Amino acid sequence: MSTPNALPFDLFSQPDFPAVTLKRVREQLSTPEMNMSPEDNPDYPDSLSAHLNNLKWVISAAEDLVKLECLLPTTLSYEDVSPVFHVIANEHNASAFDGRALVGRSEENTVELRGDATFVTTAGMNDEQLFHALNLAVIAAQDALLSTLDRFNEFAHAVEESES
Repeated sequence: MSTPNALPFDLFSQPDFPAVTLKRVREQLSTPEMNMSPEDNPDYPDSLSAHLNNLKWVISAAEDLVKLECLLPTTLSYEDVSPVFHVIANEHNASAFDGRALVGRSEENTVELRGDATFVTTAGMNDEQLFHALNLAVIAAQDALLSTLDRFNEFAHAVEESES
């Protein structure tokens, strides 16, 4: 779709702009650079699941939005530590606009940390732009999750030292 020397008005002469679909997202995430190898998600039919950097990922594409969410299960009791995680996640979310930290509860009643990033798409987004947006979303989602985990670990070490 993109031609390096195209004049701006040439873009308007093209009859169709490609929509950003789950199929196109899958193709970009399957490139050697991304190496996520996404598969259909059995739990959510309109999404993909993948693994990258020891994290489980759920990817969805709706009309004008693509959402990537990474998940990190823990063995920590939700009742015991979720208030601390919520405070830390809210601190991150209050100052970060590219990735959000979320705290979930697993079926085993343990904390599940999540990082997500969503970006807006419009018809005509070419493969290079889509790849770049997906790459930045992966980075932002991971950063949200891992910075929350790092802050919690700092808190846990401080509590442990104060009790010694």
